[in-house]
Amino acid sequence: MKKIISLSLVLMMALSVNAQLLWKISGNGLKDASYILGTHHACSFTFCDSIPGLKKAFGQAQVVVGEIDMLNAGQMSQEEQLQLQSLMLMPSDTTLMSLFSQEEMALIDKYLLANLGANLQQLSMLKPMSILVTLQNKILMEILPTMATMTGMDTYMQQLAAKNAKEVGALETMSFQLNLLYASSLEEQADALLEMARTDNMKEMLVELTEVYKSCDLDALWKIFMEQTTELEYEKLVKTRNLRWEMQMKEMMPLQSTLFVVGAGHLPGEFGMIQLLRSAGYKVKAIKK
Repeated sequence: MKKIISLSLVLMMALSVNAQLLWKISGNGLKDASYILGTHHACSFTFCDSIPGLKKAFGQAQVVVGEIDMLNAGQMSQEEQLQLQSLMLMPSDTTLMSLFSQEEMALIDKYLLANLGANLQQLSMLKPMSILVTLQNKILMEILPTMATMTGMDTYMQQLAAKNAKEVGALETMSFQLNLLYASSLEEQADALLEMARTDNMKEMLVELTEVYKSCDLDALWKIFMEQTTELEYEKLVKTRNLRWEMQMKEMMPLQSTLFVVGAGHLPGEFGMIQLLRSAGYKVKAIKK
């Protein structure tokens, strides 16, 4: 991950033409329009009420498709639980402390004690990525206090679909996303944790992202994301997945009107879903009311 810099100027930008989270997909032979909604995975479902046109789009859609199946996300098989454990925990042939120098460990310990109340030794079973995820979740719960008790946007839309006897689908599996999260080497994960301890601005970064999302400004969200992401990370986390999603969506949309519910970071940019679908011949229009 690139060194995280101050992004206060981005937050002062006026809303752009992409100041919308819900988009209508039509044309290119589609009998019925489909829709794509950009979400903030940690935002409460109550934010859905403030998105123009979402209630109508949901009513017209016959299917709701998310990134993963949130309705069964907590029902993991024993094999999946073992897989998750192997992803999250350090391998038996490597120790967490061996990834850092004494000076680096002192810096990280200070950061972890201040933010998690534990040091590296106490967290030694976890991979650096697991510690980063734990930090992120803790800070998100400070920013969004309802996160721990309220249903998130993605889960809510699928629950609402099931309640209204609509079909629910997914573009990926939880296993795929977990493997994607832990795909980087231990050394790369360690570097990311060390950088986070040095900059000590994860909270600032997450506050900025959350505020920009709630302003519905996809262009500003995109600029923040690209400031924090290397070309390789973007290729892996966004571009490759979006290209695959485009193919899946092109197969789904002719069958029935579909509401796709994905992270807002997947919508803007040259390889964002909006531009990819337009390049494929569809009309993609922001819903403003």
